[in-house]
Amino acid sequence: MKTHLMPRRLVAFGLAAACVLLLVQTVSAQWTTQRIPLVQGWNAVHLKVNPADTSCTAVFSDSAITQVSWWNRDRLDDGTGSAVTDFCNWYRASAEPNTFNRVVGDQRYLVYSTRALNLDVVGTPALPKGTIYLGESNLVGVNVPNVGGPASPTYYEYFKPFYNRSPSWYGVTPDNQSVLLGNRVLATNASAAVWLQAAGSGITSFTGPFALSLDRSGDVMSWTTSTDARTLTIKNMSSEDRVLKIVRVGASQPPTGHGTIAGITYLLIESIDWSEGYAKRVYRSLSFPLVTNLAAGASFEFRVKPNLANMPATGDASRNYMSVLKITDAGSTIDGEVRAGGTCEYRVGVFASGMLAAATKASAAGLWVGTVVLDKVNRAKMFGSSTPEWNPNALMTAPHPFQFRLIVHVDANGAVKILKQVFTAKRTPDAEGSDLLTDRDTAIAYRGLFPDASISRTASANFPFMAPLALAGGEFMTADATLSATFTQEYDDKTNPFVHAFHPQHDNLDFRNKAPSTLGSGDEGVGEYESWGVTRTVSLKFLAEDPSSAAGQNWNRTVTGGEYTETIQGLIGQGKPIITKGVFRLMKVNDTATLTTEAIH
Repeated sequence: MKTHLMPRRLVAFGLAAACVLLLVQTVSAQWTTQRIPLVQGWNAVHLKVNPADTSCTAVFSDSAITQVSWWNRDRLDDGTGSAVTDFCNWYRASAEPNTFNRVVGDQRYLVYSTRALNLDVVGTPALPKGTIYLGESNLVGVNVPNVGGPASPTYYEYFKPFYNRSPSWYGVTPDNQSVLLGNRVLATNASAAVWLQAAGSGITSFTGPFALSLDRSGDVMSWTTSTDARTLTIKNMSSEDRVLKIVRVGASQPPTGHGTIAGITYLLIESIDWSEGYAKRVYRSLSFPLVTNLAAGASFEFRVKPNLANMPATGDASRNYMSVLKITDAGSTIDGEVRAGGTCEYRVGVFASGMLAAATKASAAGLWVGTVVLDKVNRAKMFGSSTPEWNPNALMTAPHPFQFRLIVHVDANGAVKILKQVFTAKRTPDAEGSDLLTDRDTAIAYRGLFPDASISRTASANFPFMAPLALAGGEFMTADATLSATFTQEYDDKTNPFVHAFHPQHDNLDFRNKAPSTLGSGDEGVGEYESWGVTRTVSLKFLAEDPSSAAGQNWNRTVTGGEYTETIQGLIGQGKPIITKGVFRLMKVNDTATLTTEAIH
């Protein structure tokens, strides 16, 4: 074993502010306790939590801790334009000036203690973001499972993804010497930091076999006012397939002043549903542990929402739902050997406000777009009769379901309309909010007023070109409420199924003298009548429960649906309605409560 002095360029003087980092504490957090075993003398420590109280006097409150040196290589400029240091220092009682006084998570520290003790730090798990300066000595954290004994990973296994850079790593002794660690030395201290030296030049990053990142800033997957999905991306940085295992564990009791735990966080995980013949994002209840294979170099997107069905509103903003996700490669085969405990372990906090259920009780106002699937239709009773009896109530299963788009708008007063088409317009591509336009001429005028406008059209082929059609009879998105409307496609409407744009004999005019038929417009056909008016009645009945269970707590919030019925008169004569039935499903896509139906000036 080789020993040498640590490359500790400690500051003897300088501006204290150069190494002070003020941390803003978030309202939403969940908590875990990192136990750090300290020996008498110097200890190299990787702090894996963002402490609740970041002051050095709070984190290092035990009087046995007399000095802490923060390895601060990332901060190259000390503000003086002169000497640059890798370390900032804090002293409990010394004539030397303190050059930092607040503690940062996911950082490495050299801690001096006058006796052995366990240092317990309560905080939120910090995502690892290790920066490596190639060709230099780097004090790095080791995100290993704290399994102990021969089941612990070796430094070789942990640093294997970094092995192409010929790394060497050194442990810190109590007298602040460094000891070269061999490939097969067990990494038994999950809170330890080691010195890493690697070939090359420039800057790279290394956090172990897995790299973790969140879709938004912060280290916690939190939901405070919205149930929008959040994504934790886990990338396999190694050159071999690994087993990804995610386990939910309980959070520590929050520090004083940070509320209480109402329960664990329940989650819905996103998946792709092909049951309706196309790819559809759905959310299903998530059970732990979640175990999946992760190929070398591949990423897994853990995209989840809070499952409010299991987390009712607490009525108290200080009582919230908290958990911690433990992420490991337990069960992976490395160099032909199954590592039951894995070689790495990371922790990510999950927080859901106890007031979330109430906060996300969204208004129905806005634009809803979805799908109708018809799978039942009535037909004539044949049974050998030469004059078939028409039975409007005998619905038969259709051999092939028929699917079409449904567009619905709800205004601020709860008025509901079916739309043939809608233009979603933004005055500039990055503008806040949007306008909803209902016809092409209005969209053209809008473009004239706002030349940089971004406009997209959504339409349904199942409805004629018509003004927004009012639905009445019940309240939108209310269980068992039925909304309906009736409209007519006139005998000369270009979308009437009897009308053919290139067949003039379907114009209800005498082909000899172009005189109109003596029958009233829309009367059902007798004699020379060529085209009939078609009357359609549409009904939407909302359901209390999601038939597919895919929407979870968002059902009748931002996702709704139920039974769709359409009755068509006029296609086959008087008193013979065609009735179709199926299901509809709508998703809220825009919160704009106003439709623009008139020309814009």
